[in-house]
Amino acid sequence: MKDVAREAGVHQTTVSLALRGHSSIPRSTRERIRAVADRLGYRPNPLLSTLMSVRRQGRLSVRGSTLAFLTAYKTRDGWRRSVNYQHLFEEMKTRAAELGYQLEEFWLMESGMTSARMRRILLARGIRGILVCPLSSSLQSLDFDFADFAAVALGYTLHSPKLDRVAVDYYGIMQMTIAKLRERGFQRIAFFTSSEIDRRVNHLSLGAFLAERKICSRGLLEPFIGNSEGKISIENWISQKRPDAIISSVQAEYQLLHRMITDSRKSVGLQLYVVDAHLDANQPGVVQSIEDQARAAVDLVTSRVERAEFGPPRRPQVVLVRGSWRN
Repeated sequence: MKDVAREAGVHQTTVSLALRGHSSIPRSTRERIRAVADRLGYRPNPLLSTLMSVRRQGRLSVRGSTLAFLTAYKTRDGWRRSVNYQHLFEEMKTRAAELGYQLEEFWLMESGMTSARMRRILLARGIRGILVCPLSSSLQSLDFDFADFAAVALGYTLHSPKLDRVAVDYYGIMQMTIAKLRERGFQRIAFFTSSEIDRRVNHLSLGAFLAERKICSRGLLEPFIGNSEGKISIENWISQKRPDAIISSVQAEYQLLHRMITDSRKSVGLQLYVVDAHLDANQPGVVQSIEDQARAAVDLVTSRVERAEFGPPRRPQVVLVRGSWRN
């Protein structure tokens, strides 16, 4: 910081305030100092930044650095409608604590909040690591400047900006599910999903099913991709295709099919499997390893923070986590 101050011809305190985006420093001066810092290769020590933030706030002790869990639903608790997201958050808190960090929720859509203000809040508190909660169906991008943060997206819903991400290996899970059903002797295996869910999982479940069907079509029927056709067209599809097993993507689809099949006398003996089964339910299929996803996400973001690797990466990485089979 002294080097930057000397090169820019200002006091070291001015550099400190400018690099934190403090409003007391004119924008032109902040930009000039940032340019000098970038040219000299200046990188802050994120752990020291957290310590200085704590001292400025007058706190004498801190359990550890804080990571932000950034949500962008219309309501503060909108993301909690997903049981899997709740489990993931709790597991990430546990893993963060093991590494000396705290995980705290930040709601980007709060009244009066802007992306720029959220950014200032995080930097003022010395928070440099962000875990981005999966977005709602109405969003695919975030207008947030991640330049001074190490950020990891959860799942496939965030399309822009391009960040490192930790996600379920939906492609590999579909391959596993098909193999297990073939081992069990099913002869007419179908796949049911909706266009919305298909987008949220980046077309990977459908892609794997179609690839397996292309390579070896034995026992694999044409998949059903629903929009708003409703129960009747699904029943017609089942009547026409006569599957003996149906694979569904997520809990909502599994439950829809289960209710429909329970009410239908034409579907006796039909078996349902789900590639996103809950830990605390008894559906057959693949149970996601929430703990492994949480550990991978926290380990990835903290490693970036501790190496001061901030900003969207040039070549984003994807960590894929596969679940385990449940009969």
